[in-house]
Amino acid sequence: MNCNQAKHIKIVDFLSNHGIEPTRVYGDYAWYNSPIRTDKTPSFKVNLSKNQWFDVGAGYGGNILDLVMEMNATSITGALMILQEPELSKPSFSFSEKQKSSGIEIKHVQPLQNRALLQYLSSRKIPAKIASLYVMEAYYKVKERQYFALAFKNDKGGYELRSKSYKLCSTPKYITTIPGNNNSINVFEGFMDFLSAMVFFNTRKPANKTIILNTTHNLRYIEQLLKSAQRINLYLDNDESGIKARNEIMKLNPNVTDYSSITYPNHNDFNQFLNSNNYENKRQKK
Repeated sequence: MNCNQAKHIKIVDFLSNHGIEPTRVYGDYAWYNSPIRTDKTPSFKVNLSKNQWFDVGAGYGGNILDLVMEMNATSITGALMILQEPELSKPSFSFSEKQKSSGIEIKHVQPLQNRALLQYLSSRKIPAKIASLYVMEAYYKVKERQYFALAFKNDKGGYELRSKSYKLCSTPKYITTIPGNNNSINVFEGFMDFLSAMVFFNTRKPANKTIILNTTHNLRYIEQLLKSAQRINLYLDNDESGIKARNEIMKLNPNVTDYSSITYPNHNDFNQFLNSNNYENKRQKK
């Protein structure tokens, strides 16, 4: 599937396939509670004829690829993989029909032992002995299809779900906090980068309080905490969203060290650096 093909998938079909239904349909618009932020009053609308979305509260919108990237904190490549779900190639549903959609249903969570998931971690240079301290494996269902994935739990009971083929999350989407020294706070964008840092620093537990955002949109939940921190260590992505988050954090508190520009300035994220020749060369010099 390429980008042009993906844009023909209806946004309402994608949302329904993930258990998200409109609160009302008025004229050419379907209104939803926002799938990309906390939203008590429906302010996310989809233009049915143009197949475009706009989040009134967030102040931006776009096409289906933009939406999938926002919802899953992924790249265009990741969005295209997610949009290859067979159900999305079926004809669009009618809003007059009652839909039976349960979205992502977690059936079972257990300690990490699935061989395919362990091989996936190995391909990302993450040892099982470190991953198993923070990651479980989940068996879940999307409609009638069964899947399994790495499961990284957030503070509200939702899971970030990762496998070789999929990058999804179950609701609610929220931050993950790992206890430590409260004076200093480490901030990571995703859990794979947090695990990469554990490998890089050759430790099993961070000394400082550590927050994994699970998406930069969750930054709003920790703004007050960051304002009062004596020191903040950033391990964000070196892309547009990561740079934007870094700038917002530096406005909240000047006591920031941006390790994304110090440790892996020539790579998009910590895990990409971990898998690079630069990391191997740096490790040999230690």
